[in-house]
Amino acid sequence: MNESELNASILSRLQWSGIKGAPTSNMFWVDYRFAGNKSAVGMNVNLTSYGETKITDVLANYSYTIRVSDRFKLAMGLRAGVSMMKINPLPADKIWDENDRFKQSSFVNQNMFLTGCGFRLTDKRFYVGLSAPDLITYDKYNVYGNDGKSFFAKKRNYSVVSGYKIQLTDAYALSPNLMVLYYPQSKVRTDLNANFEIRDYFWAGATYSTSYFHSFIVGAHVSSTLRASYAFQFGLGRDIPSKFFTHEIGVILNLDARKK
Repeated sequence: MNESELNASILSRLQWSGIKGAPTSNMFWVDYRFAGNKSAVGMNVNLTSYGETKITDVLANYSYTIRVSDRFKLAMGLRAGVSMMKINPLPADKIWDENDRFKQSSFVNQNMFLTGCGFRLTDKRFYVGLSAPDLITYDKYNVYGNDGKSFFAKKRNYSVVSGYKIQLTDAYALSPNLMVLYYPQSKVRTDLNANFEIRDYFWAGATYSTSYFHSFIVGAHVSSTLRASYAFQFGLGRDIPSKFFTHEIGVILNLDARKK
C-alpha cells in the first residue's frame, strides 16, 4: 500500500510584461494524498490583478479515485470556494459613461461563490480528463451577464486534456499532450504540447496554441524534494504587438510525509 504524501506549489505569472496594467498572477496550492491513493484533499489561493481589478480566490478541493479495470483508474474531483473581487473606481474625470455599472459602489467589492468538478481516466502511460472548474457560480451582481441564459450558454470554463508518455529508455521519456478550452461566446482554443524528460533530472518542452500565444518551458529536479520551472510565452501573429511576452516561474516542493 502506498503511503501518504504532502506537496506544496508556488507559481508566479507576469503576463504581457511590456504592457502597463497587464495581468499578474501568484498562485499557491497544497495537496495531501492519503495512504492507499484513493482520496486526496487540497487548497488553492490565487492572487490576480489587472488594471484596476484585483481578484483573490480561495478554493478547497477533494478527489476520490476508483479502479475501473485492471488497466484504468478514474479520479473524480470536486471544488468549492469564493472569488473576492475588488475594483478601484476611476477618478471622476476619467469616467465618460455615467451609467457604467462598474461605477456603482456595489461593483467595487463583491464575493462570488463557485463550485466545479472534474474527471480523469488514467493508466501507467495515458490520461484523459474533463473539467468545469466554475460550473456553478453565485454571481449576485451579474458581473458575467449570465442572468436569463440557458445552462450551457452561461459563461464558464470547460477543458479537455489528454496525453501519453512514450518511454524511450529507462531514463528518457517523451510526452505529447493536448488541451482544448471552451468558453461560451469565444473561439475554442487548442494547445498542443510535447515534453522531453530525463528522469529525476531535467525536462523541457514547447507548446503550440491556436490562440497564437506559444511557449517554451524548462525545468529541473533541484533536489529529491524540490523542482523548479520557467516558461516563456510569446505571440506570433500580424495583429499581436511584439511586447506581448509572458514569464512564468514555478516551484514544487514535495513535503513527503512518507515514513520509510
